[in-house]
Amino acid sequence: MKNAARILFIYTLLVILWGAWVRISHSGDGCGDSWPLCQGQFVPGTGEVAAHAKTWVEYTHRLMSGFYGVFVFALWFLILRRFPKGHDARKAAHAVLFFTVTEALLGAKLVIFGLVSQNASWVRTTVMSLHQMNSMLLSGTAALLALSLSSSGFRWKPRSSFVTILFLAIAVTGAWAALASTLFPSETLWEGIMKDFAPGSHHLLRLRVLHPLSALLGGGGLAAALWMKGFEDGPDKSLHQQTALMIFGAIIFGVLTLFFLSPLWMKITHLAIAHLVWAGLLRWAFVTHAPRTVKAA
Repeated sequence: MKNAARILFIYTLLVILWGAWVRISHSGDGCGDSWPLCQGQFVPGTGEVAAHAKTWVEYTHRLMSGFYGVFVFALWFLILRRFPKGHDARKAAHAVLFFTVTEALLGAKLVIFGLVSQNASWVRTTVMSLHQMNSMLLSGTAALLALSLSSSGFRWKPRSSFVTILFLAIAVTGAWAALASTLFPSETLWEGIMKDFAPGSHHLLRLRVLHPLSALLGGGGLAAALWMKGFEDGPDKSLHQQTALMIFGAIIFGVLTLFFLSPLWMKITHLAIAHLVWAGLLRWAFVTHAPRTVKAA
């Protein structure tokens, strides 16, 4: 079951990254406005409607998401049968199942209301913000589920709620920046900066600058604080510095992504790094050296 939880975390990242490719390739409307069917069919292209490339991109994401839901439900059911009430694994499994359902509902809302492709409305910005936050919570709870089933020591008692809220806020600004870069690409870095501060620029362009600022100030400050905390005596000394290095590395890659105008591979990699850093930050927030042990039923 421990290996199944680890596989679930990895698969969670794959589904999220493919979802990002759906957005980047403007394939969100590949299945039309029907959900969960694609172009009104179980398999696109089997009827009169021809399946185009972006249809298969969106359809593949739906297949991956559907299998993911089955995987989550099966693992949740097994954990409920094996562990007693109050066990950390049950709490994490409940959370993963909840955020899986809300992720599906938010994805359906994007499709049904046409908040995809070239849509640049405030409604899409708002729903995308919720979608980004939910995907972070989904990958985070999947990571916590894997940790709760490991033997390295786990306790459901966060060190700092502020730290997790700060990272989620930075992630939401990242969704704004990613959407802005997808809908309003620039040829040069200077052109992009001029667009951000031009009078009457689109709201996504005005919001885009908040991501590098929040990442540098908020993320950089957090990493520096954790690094300094690593010099204090204590059992989690190395964990503080490991987490700080992960955040520093993510910031450096983010700066390079901005400098090179967010090429496709860097966009996907940047998102993957963000989720891995988020998992590492949750490990710092929840893992202790004095776990509460509960025997399986």
